[in-house]
Amino acid sequence: MRRRVGVVVVACALLAGCGGEPVKVPAAASSSQASVAEELAVVAGGGLAVPSAKQLPAGAAIGGPDYAVRLTEVGTADHLEPAVVTQFGKMQSATGVPRDASGPIAAGQGKEFVFARLAAVPGLETQPSAVVKARLRVGDKARPVEGIVSPNSVLVALVPAGAPVTLVVSDADKDQSIDLRTGAVGPGAVAAYLKPRPYGETSYKLVGQISGEPQQTYVEIEVSAALEPYDHRQQGTWAPAGHTWLRVWVEAKLTSIGVLDGAIDMRQSLQLTANGKAVTVEASQADVVGETVPTNGYTIRDEVRMEVAEGSVQTLTFRFEPKGALTRAGKPATLKLTGSAQQKITLK
Repeated sequence: MRRRVGVVVVACALLAGCGGEPVKVPAAASSSQASVAEELAVVAGGGLAVPSAKQLPAGAAIGGPDYAVRLTEVGTADHLEPAVVTQFGKMQSATGVPRDASGPIAAGQGKEFVFARLAAVPGLETQPSAVVKARLRVGDKARPVEGIVSPNSVLVALVPAGAPVTLVVSDADKDQSIDLRTGAVGPGAVAAYLKPRPYGETSYKLVGQISGEPQQTYVEIEVSAALEPYDHRQQGTWAPAGHTWLRVWVEAKLTSIGVLDGAIDMRQSLQLTANGKAVTVEASQADVVGETVPTNGYTIRDEVRMEVAEGSVQTLTFRFEPKGALTRAGKPATLKLTGSAQQKITLK
C-alpha cells in the first residue's frame, strides 16, 4: 500500500498584492507611464522568456515534503518587454502593473529586473501546494514572493543592480535557499527530496484461525515501507541530522462469522529487521474495523514510524502475527496465522 507523499514547487497561481510604492517610469521608457510594485517579486507563467539567459548548474535545486524545484536559467534586463507588461497587467494585485498598461516598463536608475526559470526536478512528480511559502532575500532585506512555488514558471523581481538575490522556500517549518544569480544552494538543504524516496511493498495471503470459529479464514496482508526525512503525521517531525524515518504501513483483511472487535498491538505483532539488525517497532494500537462490503469483512490497518540512520536500510525483513486484545461476539478471542513465514521488502 503505497502512500504518496505528495510534493510542490513555484506555479502560476498568484496570491495577494506585493505592496510597496510604485516605480515611476521615465517618459522616454514608456508612453503609458506604467509602473510596477517597488518590491516586485512574483511567479509568472513559464511562457515568459528569460532575457540574456545564463544556464545554471544541474545542482541548482531544492526540495521539501511538499515541493521540489530546479532553477535552470537566470537573466537580467533594464526593462520589461511589452508582452511581459501585458501579462503583468492581468496580475495587477501581485505586480502593481495597471490592467491597461502597454509598452515597456523601465527598471529605473540603479535597478534591474531579475528573471529565473523554475523547472521540475528530474524523476519527480510534484503538485503545487499552498502550504509552501517563498520569500526573496535581496541584500539584507526580505520580501514575500507572490505565487505558489511550482515547476514550469518564471520568477521575476525588481532589485538593485548587482545585489545578491536569494530565493528562500519554507516548508514544514524548514527554510531552504538558493542563490538566484549563481544557483548555489544554501546550508541546510535536504538532498533526500531531490530524488524519489526509497520505497518497497509486498502482499501475500495466509490461512488464519479465529478462536471460536468453526472454519478457517483467509487473511490478505499488504505491507509497504518508505524512507523519508519528514514524518507527515499530526504536526509532523523532522528526523535528526544523519537519520531518517522508516515508515511502515500494514493492512490485513479477513472475514469472520462472529462480530470481531478490539485492537492489535503493533509492537508485539510486527517483527522487523533491517539489513540483518532488529528494529524496535513504534508502540501503536491498530483497531479492527468492520467493512460494509462484505458485511462480515474486517480490516486491520496502521502505520508505524522508526528512526534509523541514513543509508542503513536497503532490505527490510518482517513477520506479521496479529496479537492484541481481540473479541469475537463479545468474548476474548485470538487470531492465529498458519505458515506466517518471514517476508522481504527491498527499498529502491
